[in-house]
Amino acid sequence: MRIRTAREAGRAIRRDWNNYKIGLLIAAAIVVGASLLGHGICPSRELLGLPCPGCGMTRSILLILRGRFRESWQLQPFGYAWLALAAVFVVDRYVLESQQKLWKRMLVAVCVGMIILSGYRMFTMFPHTEPMNYYEGNLFRRAYGWGQSFGGR
Repeated sequence: MRIRTAREAGRAIRRDWNNYKIGLLIAAAIVVGASLLGHGICPSRELLGLPCPGCGMTRSILLILRGRFRESWQLQPFGYAWLALAAVFVVDRYVLESQQKLWKRMLVAVCVGMIILSGYRMFTMFPHTEPMNYYEGNLFRRAYGWGQSFGGR
């Protein structure tokens, strides 16, 4: 394994941008559009009203970046793992010439951990504790009247 030069890293970043820019731009447009409409971007929450394993992740990462570490941990402890994973990915992909096995293994571990934590939180926090609360403005409830008493209201 060797360290790339700045020029090689720049080429790798440009190559990735050229390969993935359409998908990245579509994802950015969806996030911006959902934000402008005042809705979240989580399909599970928006369609069913149920939290997903990643609920609270964006807020958690923003809290970390603002130095509000305890609040971030309480909201979604995997915010720290995703930031670490992003750092390992960048180093592995753009700084080191590696087989990129480390961040892929970390990705699997983080996803499995999030699913386990989500199951635990569904039993201990749902439906009244943030971020595991029921979203009453979900599409199915608005369209069909489903789940009107699910949140206990």
